[in-house]
Amino acid sequence: MLALTFVALLIATGNAAGIRPLLSQQLALDPLTPDEVALATRIATADTRINESLGRGRKQLIQVQFVTPKTRTNATAPQENESLSVRRRAAVTFYRYDTDQGIYALIDLQLRSVEEITKVPGRGVPLAIEEVSQAFALASLNKRVKGFLGSQGSEFTVVEPSAGEQPKNRVEGLRVIATGPRDPCNKHRCIELMFRKRGEYVRGTSVTVDLSAQKVNVRSTPR
Repeated sequence: MLALTFVALLIATGNAAGIRPLLSQQLALDPLTPDEVALATRIATADTRINESLGRGRKQLIQVQFVTPKTRTNATAPQENESLSVRRRAAVTFYRYDTDQGIYALIDLQLRSVEEITKVPGRGVPLAIEEVSQAFALASLNKRVKGFLGSQGSEFTVVEPSAGEQPKNRVEGLRVIATGPRDPCNKHRCIELMFRKRGEYVRGTSVTVDLSAQKVNVRSTPR
């Protein structure tokens, strides 16, 4: 309360300039801002090592996430104003279709550099909303999909699961994990599309899209 009173006093007396640096600083656990997300993406996509890891084939930016600052490893007291100079970091994840691999890059936003690059198995890489949109675009060209969606097919929209207002007709996607080496989705990026009309799932048809092979598999299922 005393700190708030002090800030209010500075503003009232015209001395607010002294606290502007404090208010403009990002706190240690603040989420990434849109500018930070854009910066991390630019740093990652411009890095030679990351581009070599991604190869020349198809790839997808999956996500940019905030990385919690590392815990202090020594018992020394923090230096004066240390808390105001937080090393902000972001994790940028890509997916490489030809090798079924994820490329994870740790970005130091303060130094504008790539600290670490790690390759991870493709099955551990989450879906990006852009991939669901790509899968729906492929499925929309399929005659059987057009048939069961009917005249309302053009009204379906892919949305983030966490989006506030949900459209009446929407498309959702789930990652398909292969059950064995002979599974068509083994080492492929497959998505099961689910269609909702006015809050209810459309039953009777299963739509699986193989983004790696750019194929759509439609089959009938029990209602």
